[in-house]
Amino acid sequence: MRLPLLALIALAAPLAAQTRTGAGADMGREFAATDANKDGVLSLAEVQARIGRMRTTQNRFSPQQTQTLARLWFTRADANKDGKVTKAEADALLTRTFRAYDADGNGTVTQTERAAARAQALKEAGAVAGPKR
Repeated sequence: MRLPLLALIALAAPLAAQTRTGAGADMGREFAATDANKDGVLSLAEVQARIGRMRTTQNRFSPQQTQTLARLWFTRADANKDGKVTKAEADALLTRTFRAYDADGNGTVTQTERAAARAQALKEAGAVAGPKR
């Protein structure tokens, strides 16, 4: 199963079980926080800047990891390949990601499902598997 990294994103998913509605609300807040110039779309630079500020446990991603993760997410989200990601495109990626994470299809992503999906995504990402120390 190929998993979009992210919805990483809903860029920084909480640890508790989450429904699709809750994930959508988180994505809305995250989209707004990532949209630095408030033009209603995300650029690759905005996504890269946001990921560069994220922490994994107690560490940040290296510049190379940040760039790789941003490109992976952006490529998957930019459905019409116009070089920007709209809220609708981000929501569509979140929907695909949520369905992939929700292994039992019950409408809730548990901690166990999230951990399994995250491990698979990191395995697929290879070079970005670990944070900078």
